[in-house]
Amino acid sequence: MSSPKYFAAGKGAGTRQSHIPPIAASEVPVQADNLAVQAEDVAPQPSALPVVTEPFPVQAAFQLPHFPFQPLPPPNGAPPFRFDLSQLLAADDVANIQEAGVLVCHSVGDTGDQRGQQQDFVAAMMTQDSEASASDQKPAFLYHLGDVIYFAGDIDLYGANFYQTYKDYPAFIVSVPGNHDCQPDDPQDGPVDPAKFPLDGWVKNFMAKDPGQLGSLKTGAGRTQMDLPNVYWTLTTPFATILGLFSNVGETEGEIHQDQIDWFRGELKAASPDLALIVTVHHPPLSGDTEHAGSSAVYKTLFESFQATERYPHLILSGHVHNYQRFTNIVQGPEGKLQIPCVVAGAGGYTNLGKVHKIGGVYPATPLKLGPTLTLEKYDQDNFGFLRLELSRTKILGTYLSAPYSLGNSPEAKVVESFEINLSKHAVRTVA
Repeated sequence: MSSPKYFAAGKGAGTRQSHIPPIAASEVPVQADNLAVQAEDVAPQPSALPVVTEPFPVQAAFQLPHFPFQPLPPPNGAPPFRFDLSQLLAADDVANIQEAGVLVCHSVGDTGDQRGQQQDFVAAMMTQDSEASASDQKPAFLYHLGDVIYFAGDIDLYGANFYQTYKDYPAFIVSVPGNHDCQPDDPQDGPVDPAKFPLDGWVKNFMAKDPGQLGSLKTGAGRTQMDLPNVYWTLTTPFATILGLFSNVGETEGEIHQDQIDWFRGELKAASPDLALIVTVHHPPLSGDTEHAGSSAVYKTLFESFQATERYPHLILSGHVHNYQRFTNIVQGPEGKLQIPCVVAGAGGYTNLGKVHKIGGVYPATPLKLGPTLTLEKYDQDNFGFLRLELSRTKILGTYLSAPYSLGNSPEAKVVESFEINLSKHAVRTVA
């Protein structure tokens, strides 16, 4: 099997381009035309939340200062805001993925911090993973979990902190926004731009009208803009349905209003029962870190919606917290208990990594039982890293890789852990 078009030539559906691939010395072009948790073992009540407060809280009992709810931009078209893999990749690549029986993708959040080069470090790790993978195992896209650009999603920072960062990354990049992507200008961060409006940078680069438009001219990056349908949207693929929520601007608590909740419940019902079901949202429903913690509002929105629709995801992915954590949350489904992995993958490049709570003065060993139905399976708070997902008809294989940050050195990503989700049993196990 030959390399996918998006990997070998940077080409996707239509005029999309993800990057300009390296060219052999003998083929260097000289003219432009050569460029090719629930605490009880019973069915949860609609308002039930994990009862885990001491000594390892996983949801916030405090509120950091934050901006008020920001209005959402107009969508790119009518609901239900779906975007199919065939709109992203060339038809041959989609056919090869179906023939191979597996769809591979990367996922990470919280990258574009202009104060350092850690985001470039993580991008290099993902690029190396792509290059080292067999032709039928190369990641088709990176699913960004929000906070693409710090601190207020500024348009003028996308060139250096997105397009340049991912200049050599071969796959396409899709996203849900994070709280910093929609944050208004903060006078403490510098001069206020009176023309700025919430999400303007994210909308310009991820909800563009022309997917053939280069995102940055001054960096020389070959990546074109993305034309996603909305700030909350559904990615449909041959092996998984991915529902992306937008949890707005709060620093501690996410905030999702009824119109989005109604859409979410409709998409849960509409998702194929024969495919993996994944939910993404920037604010994590569960987190044991000391700075943000999990969002009880997001947890409530998610798990009340699952109960109301009787559709439960196989995996929940979040960012916001700047480390890696994997929880197993056991809930009562319509036909028995279900294990739902809740993963935080926010170590994508924000300069300062987040730490988890200590127990008895030391960081806890894992797996850590937090109650009858909630377990912290693994965490990595020391290194920057990313998540690799392999999606098939029967399972999801997740692998988290990271490396100690070293300025100017090539990263050597190491496997922190692997976990496998059995789709039919709705169960997860640690593989390594």
